[in-house]
Amino acid sequence: TGTDPSLPPLVVMTPRSGWYGCASERGGGIACWLEVMRALRLVRPRRSILFVASGGHELGHLGINAFVDRRPGIVAGAVAWVHFGANIGAATEPGNRLQASADVLDDMLSREMSSAQLNVDLRVPRGTIPGGEAEVVHRGEGRYVSIIGRNALFHNPEDRGPQAIDSGVIARFCTAFTSLATKLSGT
Repeated sequence: TGTDPSLPPLVVMTPRSGWYGCASERGGGIACWLEVMRALRLVRPRRSILFVASGGHELGHLGINAFVDRRPGIVAGAVAWVHFGANIGAATEPGNRLQASADVLDDMLSREMSSAQLNVDLRVPRGTIPGGEAEVVHRGEGRYVSIIGRNALFHNPEDRGPQAIDSGVIARFCTAFTSLATKLSGT
């Protein structure tokens, strides 16, 4: 809960389900989500923050759709949605795709990634329907920023164990997203 309830909330989301063990498909996003939650719990943000870990990603985004359906106006009413997509820090095929609804959010995340020694490998053009749960926010005319990685083990039974992830890359994404969320939360 933020110190100023009149401010629109920040939403930080990640899918928590996937196919098979999905260590690299979901592990990096969940790690980032938890780290942002831990870091923001230690400060008093001005705006409230909603943390959403949805199920049903692999079934047409059922979880995030249910979350949005129960909260009319949340999509467009949030200051921004931060989406941790699939394959953040996957070891088998490094790379990422930044998706953002606006230049300002793209610029903010790009600066934080650069500070954390991460590159943006691909940018989705504005107006393009993004991948993952950010699609729900896009269709609802909300503001979002999202990272999705690449992964040779995506939807593969071998996506398990520590060899599937790059913990150093995940840690750098945690640093970048914690800084971004701190700024968006108004602390």
